[in-house]
Amino acid sequence: MADSIPYIFQAIQNSPKKNRVNILRQMVNGPPPNDQLKQILIHAFHPGIKFLLPPGTPPYVFRGTPEGFPMTLYPEVRKFYLFCEGGGSNITGLRREQIFIQMLETIHPDEAKVVIAMKDKKFTELYDNITYDLVREALPELNLPKPEVKKPKGKKSQKT
Repeated sequence: MADSIPYIFQAIQNSPKKNRVNILRQMVNGPPPNDQLKQILIHAFHPGIKFLLPPGTPPYVFRGTPEGFPMTLYPEVRKFYLFCEGGGSNITGLRREQIFIQMLETIHPDEAKVVIAMKDKKFTELYDNITYDLVREALPELNLPKPEVKKPKGKKSQKT
């Protein structure tokens, strides 16, 4: 059985800085490969992926499954396209939010925190050692664009 997504991210978070790239690479590429982990990182860090959901934590109550064991996030990752621009165009905004809340209610509360941080592009607030640069270095196959260099605001320099 695969480790939970929050467990994997916490292991990376707590590892020494010099090992994080290799650990992240190993966790994603396997064996066996972890495509769901890869999708979470893409959705969390790719600036071109825009979520069509309100920011913040929606009102939800963790319900778990009827047997009392919460579902894991792994099978739910396939629904992420519904919450993003360009995906799920046949559903209304209200229905999109309902599906999102239903998903949060069935996954473990720690997994829900990961999903909400991913949606709000605040992943590094949850795991400050898992950064855009770390993901970009460890997983070049994700094709994350180079970060834009922001020019400092201020007075223009004048040549004399």
